[in-house]
Amino acid sequence: MKLLQLFFILSIIIMPACSNLTRSYSVTVLADNKTTENEFPIDNKLYYMSYGQDVCIAVIAGKMKVDAIYEGYGGYREFVDFASTELITDYEHHLISLSKYFQNHSFSLVNRHEIDMVLDEYDPSNLALIPEELRQKFAKETAATHLLVVNFSRSFDDRSHAIDVTERQLISVATGTVEALDYVKVRNSISPL
Repeated sequence: MKLLQLFFILSIIIMPACSNLTRSYSVTVLADNKTTENEFPIDNKLYYMSYGQDVCIAVIAGKMKVDAIYEGYGGYREFVDFASTELITDYEHHLISLSKYFQNHSFSLVNRHEIDMVLDEYDPSNLALIPEELRQKFAKETAATHLLVVNFSRSFDDRSHAIDVTERQLISVATGTVEALDYVKVRNSISPL
């Protein structure tokens, strides 16, 4: 019953209503993470991890990709930067709400300024993989125990419909292992840029 309540609240928080919108939830589950369709493995993992231990999360935007045919158009870079900032903000708010919802479970977020200082020499829109030296830098310069990497891609199946895929990876700073991952695919009516 609690998982059903959690899913309902998460669906309200994560997925704001949009007009003329089709969603498909695709959840990728690691072998040690037993979960059913439409649950969010990262949120479940955080629930169990944050009981009785300190968990501190740095939210970073990973690979940001809009359909390559628009890459040379004016406004492309601004759109990618805007989408990156919005994703980070959305997921930080989501994690804060989640932490308040979980009773007797808590985790904290790394300050945005500290994250920006760590990422100063990396291209934040092209972090498909997190290099070991970046993990070590996070361990040394912040209190982060985990990185939540949010990857985003947008493609177009016709001139008026965009397909957005948001993938999240929860990565251990100490070991570099992906402890949980999930993704949400959304098709909606939108102008290309």
